[in-house]
Amino acid sequence: MILVGHQAAAGAIAVLVMVWLLRSRWTHAHPRPALVLWQISGLTFVISVVGVLLGFGLAPFRRGFLPALLDLPTRWTELDAWHFAAVAAGLVLGVWLVVNQLLCLRDTARARARHRLLLQLVAQPNSGALVVDHPAAVAYCVPGRRPRIVVSAGARKLLSETELDAVLAHERAHAYERHDLVVAPFQALRRLLPRSRVLTRVCSDIELLVEMCADDKAARQHGREPLARALERFHANGSTGTPMGALAVAGVDTHVQARIQRLRKPQQGRFPLVWPLVCGLLLTALGTSVGIFAVPL
Repeated sequence: MILVGHQAAAGAIAVLVMVWLLRSRWTHAHPRPALVLWQISGLTFVISVVGVLLGFGLAPFRRGFLPALLDLPTRWTELDAWHFAAVAAGLVLGVWLVVNQLLCLRDTARARARHRLLLQLVAQPNSGALVVDHPAAVAYCVPGRRPRIVVSAGARKLLSETELDAVLAHERAHAYERHDLVVAPFQALRRLLPRSRVLTRVCSDIELLVEMCADDKAARQHGREPLARALERFHANGSTGTPMGALAVAGVDTHVQARIQRLRKPQQGRFPLVWPLVCGLLLTALGTSVGIFAVPL
């Protein structure tokens, strides 16, 4: 049961860090370090939950996780109902999470591939982007190994040249920094539990932080005010539609308002001095949680 305690402690650390991130104000001033903590804590929590179930269920074997799992086909009769149920729950949960992630990646990849084919038919390259002849003002990135930056004729008409350059820089940041891979695991979890308010809030916060990272990259190249004006124009025109698997400059309505305010009035929140300590603690918890699976006891 010592191994179960280690897994439970790792999960508790991950939960505490996630609660801290949700309640902290510094994350909007420093979105990139916040995303690092979100990724590590999310992975730690998932692995530790599976580890607690397997650790409790396999405890009667008094061996490490992997050796005990290898013995399971021949020794499962030694487990009582509670231990057997825990093992089954841990295995089902682990497989369920992996399969769901793979299915989400497959569906997203297929949607992006279909959209790229459509863009080949209806879009024309111009100034480093694909221009779609449509009156609605939209701009988005189709991520992947062959990313596509898409802007509509309506957006080109709506924005000034400086504002358009800032928007394109924002989308290039999404494409080349692979922000889609940052949000993908959390979106897959939300697909499993669509009614979970906590998970919905977590995903919303992570998606906002990703947009802020792209905003910062664009602002460094073209200034804050052009991007803020562009977001205002998109917001006023109701331009929030995005194809599946794409990342848009103006996505969730409430996010756009928060981003405009942040661009106009940059937060002066200090970078938390405890960040290195928290990051180190999380990495230790993650390493412990993963390492326990290979302990040859």
